[in-house]
Amino acid sequence: MKLIRLFILFSLFISYSVHAILEVNVIKDKEDAFPIIVAPFDLIGTFEKPVDLAGIIRNNLNRSGQFNAKNIAQKIDGTLDFNFYKENKQDAIVFGKIRQVSAKVYHGEVYVYDVLTQKPLLSKKIQFTDGGLRRIAHILSDEIYYSLLGQKGSFDTRLSYVTVTENSNGGKTYRLQISDYDGHNPQTLVIQPSPILSPAWSKDQRKLAYVSFKNGRSEVFVKNTRVKTNAIKLPRFDGIASSPTWHPEGDSIALTISKNGNKDIYLYNLKTEELERLTNNISIDTEASFSPDGNKIAFTSNRTGQVQVYIKDLKTGKISRATFEGRYNAKPVFSPDGKDLALIHRVGKDYRVALLDIASRDLTVLTYNKSDESPYFSPNGGMIIYATNKDNKGILSIISLHNNQSVELMRADGELREPSWSNYSN
Repeated sequence: MKLIRLFILFSLFISYSVHAILEVNVIKDKEDAFPIIVAPFDLIGTFEKPVDLAGIIRNNLNRSGQFNAKNIAQKIDGTLDFNFYKENKQDAIVFGKIRQVSAKVYHGEVYVYDVLTQKPLLSKKIQFTDGGLRRIAHILSDEIYYSLLGQKGSFDTRLSYVTVTENSNGGKTYRLQISDYDGHNPQTLVIQPSPILSPAWSKDQRKLAYVSFKNGRSEVFVKNTRVKTNAIKLPRFDGIASSPTWHPEGDSIALTISKNGNKDIYLYNLKTEELERLTNNISIDTEASFSPDGNKIAFTSNRTGQVQVYIKDLKTGKISRATFEGRYNAKPVFSPDGKDLALIHRVGKDYRVALLDIASRDLTVLTYNKSDESPYFSPNGGMIIYATNKDNKGILSIISLHNNQSVELMRADGELREPSWSNYSN
């Protein structure tokens, strides 16, 4: 696979603020993409932080692996030359305008035309309040994505991850951070000299559960992502706690608790403060993930002497083995439709992201790296974000399940670990 800078690959202009922590590169694996034009948007008003709005939209669509979105030099004003776009083998044209009404109010127009039929696929006027132009670009990208594919996009969403940097004393500094899905607008929620692991979003995006060693032991905390308040530590539980994951209803957290030296999965109700044991085995059971309906959990266990993935039906109590290929499969996460699991599969000495069809048990290895970890689906199920290692540095990557295109999200200094992708914005 050939590594190409995104702006070279798509002949795009990318505008990154000096505060953006993630640098984006694309690795093209297959050329199966929908050719479209996203023309420059007309921006009317005085903007504090002007951005290339059309460029952001093109980047969003291209990262999904579904599109080959290109630019044209001029804005579209007036009649569309469909013959020109047809001759240049473009399937659709996107254009629009944003008018600033006040400091925090914008009126937007977006249009998508099918080149073959010369008919509009999308013609919409939208009012935006606050959020800035980047947020508007992500919202419009979701609208365009839906108009062309009939599926929801995942652009107006958030990432959480952990950054690790060296400090002046020779130690390490750990930060729990959140950002837009493309790495812009980063915010630090927690900063400390001890490790942070396993951040997990609540469904409403308002909370993050995570593991912290700030008190010298593995404990689970819950942090509000929208209000500057201290994180809440879950009870001690008479054992170390790890690997939190939210129940879809948002009132409970599944986590691994080590009692008497044995690790099992428990469900803690945040309202009633009751603790329910979900697994009971002399082996290690950990890394739970809820199915979208909350009726099942997938988890990692070594109960057969190998590290494999299992699924428990929480209504019947039945536990069944899910993975049979290879001797190591771990860190399972349900897809949004509940039909697949993303997981880490060992190939020789390498750890790679793989996709498991739960019904057929077919396992497909998606990556070719040596040390992948922590896969997580985008909310529409079309992409998977994961952590990996490049040049002895931890980075984040996104892979498209449409055409196996990989996008690297890289940091100039330090390491990126433990990614998690939020649900849709509220």
